Formats: sequence, structure tokens, C-alpha cells
Amino acid sequence: MGKILTIVSVAIVLMSPIIIAAPSDEVIFKTDGNAPSDFDNWTFFWKMPVIDSGATLSYVVNQPDGKEYFRYVISGNSKPGGSIRSDFFLGFAGGDPKVFYNKEIVFKFMVDKGKIAFEPDSTFRFDFGKTVKAVKQ
Repeated sequence: MGKILTIVSVAIVLMSPIIIAAPSDEVIFKTDGNAPSDFDNWTFFWKMPVIDSGATLSYVVNQPDGKEYFRYVISGNSKPGGSIRSDFFLGFAGGDPKVFYNKEIVFKFMVDKGKIAFEPDSTFRFDFGKTVKAVKQ
């Protein structure tokens, strides 16, 4: 009986939809042009927005085909207006950056309660790079 109950419990968990709270606010940023076609790492420089006390801020990067590339939940301890750097490269954050070659990159910021307010003078920047390895001489 215990084995059957365990199997039924696992089946229920696997068939249950994953419930994610609907965001109360979203702000979307994107590159102002297409990404280059030969980078293997990239960085998004941004400023922490003002969010309601107790709210959770997260951001998602989707691949051009709509599949999720990366998701991150940001600690509520970050100071509004503080500079933040999000680095992406194969094996660290996200998947193979080739999915963005000659495509726009879109970041969607979300909070679970209240609003998101980026300061009007906040600057946002995407930098694309090519890894150069050092060799012993």
C-alpha cells in the first residue's frame, strides 16, 4: 500500500501545473539593434529600480523563439539606483549565445506586487565580447 501511495503521489506532483504568480508590473528593455554574429559573451549593465517594500524583482531573457534563456530573482536588499552587471556566457548564465546572433535581446523585469520604477536618468547598455584566452610563453 505504501508503494502505491508513493507512486500516486509522484504522479500527482508530475501532473500538477507549476504555479507562478502573475506579475503585478512588467518593464521590458531590448537592444536598439541586432546583436553581432560572432560574440561568445555579453553583459547587460543596468540600474536597480525602485520597487515596493516586500516585493520580489525578477528578470527573464527569452530566446528569439520564445523559449526561456535565463531567469533570475533579485534580492530585496538591492539599493534603488545601484549599478548592476548581468554577465552571460556559455556555462555560466543562459545557454549558447549563438541563439542571439543577428537578433534583438529582450529583458523583461517583473515584480510580484506593486510597480517597477526605473529612475529617468538610468542608463542601460549591452556589451558583446569575444573571449581571448591567455597562453603561457
